[in-house]
Amino acid sequence: MRVLLIDDEQFYFKLLQKSLKESEYKLEYAKSGGEGLAKIPSFEPELLIVDLKLPELDGFEIVKRLRRDPKFSYIPVIVITSQDELSEKLKAFELGADDYLVKPFQPEELVARIGILARRGRAMQMAQKDTVSTSEATIVTVHSLRGGVGCSSIVVNLGLAFYKLWGKQTLLLDSVLTAGQVALLLDAKPNATWENLVGLEPENLDDAVVEEIMCSHKSGIRYVASPRYPIAADTFSAEELKVLMEKIKSHNDFVIVDTSHDFSDMTIHMLSMSSTILLVMAPEMASLRTTVSAMEIYDRLGISLDKVKIALNNNSSNAAIKQAQLEKVLKRPIDFVLPFEAGEVNRALNFGQPFILSNPDLPICLMLGKMAYALSGETHKALPPAVPSSTWKRVTSQLPKK
Repeated sequence: MRVLLIDDEQFYFKLLQKSLKESEYKLEYAKSGGEGLAKIPSFEPELLIVDLKLPELDGFEIVKRLRRDPKFSYIPVIVITSQDELSEKLKAFELGADDYLVKPFQPEELVARIGILARRGRAMQMAQKDTVSTSEATIVTVHSLRGGVGCSSIVVNLGLAFYKLWGKQTLLLDSVLTAGQVALLLDAKPNATWENLVGLEPENLDDAVVEEIMCSHKSGIRYVASPRYPIAADTFSAEELKVLMEKIKSHNDFVIVDTSHDFSDMTIHMLSMSSTILLVMAPEMASLRTTVSAMEIYDRLGISLDKVKIALNNNSSNAAIKQAQLEKVLKRPIDFVLPFEAGEVNRALNFGQPFILSNPDLPICLMLGKMAYALSGETHKALPPAVPSSTWKRVTSQLPKK
């Protein structure tokens, strides 16, 4: 069992080290609140011992952050302090602490309490895994009626931006059944694709089948790859797609969808079930015309234009049409503007190394982080992660002060 002690007095680490080792517990130590939070994702403690009086972040703040993050909320917490005050005990328990010890204490007493809480923590973790998430996944479908405007590249790098921002389960869904590029842009070799679903009846699309087609990438995200050989866009019925997407939504927090440059049944289904449609355009006449056409067809299909966001991808150093002129024709503002980044983007496309991973300080990467934040649900924005990532800190530091 893994135990993390966060205490600025190293004496207690040395005191507990022998007793916990004899009980076959692995003890990790952090001497400040910030250091302790940083160690949680990699060490994955099964129990936390936290001193209330700490530099940087105190024990109260650590407990509060853990309890509001579903990823760590099950971890039992024992708070320790040199002050035996009722007000401190009550505050700790209100925030979600499981037990309380006053310094000095006997190591044997702490070991006994750890054993009880550890069993409770494992039970809570299992219950958490067995419970189907009731929260709606954020689904962003990237679309354009014109090829060559960077949709697949945006899908991959935006998906990685969501993952780097929140650290939650993120899936890239390549719904282009003819020649999808998501796996190629990840330099990935999928062990399953959409082909694995061909011929399956809706009732046979169970969790095991869905898990099988969601391939893992070394970055931490998952993806569903396009078939190795083209298959017809109407291969899957509306009922099959509905069942599949419900399963995918229950397995992921964020789903970023790449679509064909058309209005096939597959594309329409993906657009309809999206939280947001990201309509991508370039600053040139042909792209402007297809963007206007796409908006008109969305409206005819009954797709709410309120969920459509327009992203202008500057794919050249000298835009043929200025942003103000584009907005005048569109009769609406452009929501996101991606800066021109020729060299790094081309290298990423050719070598399958997403630029948001290889060069995260590029202006386009910073913009993608802002896009991911803007397209995240209000629940995510209202509850910052227990262990904020560098991407989250960078993006939120640039938000307007309330």
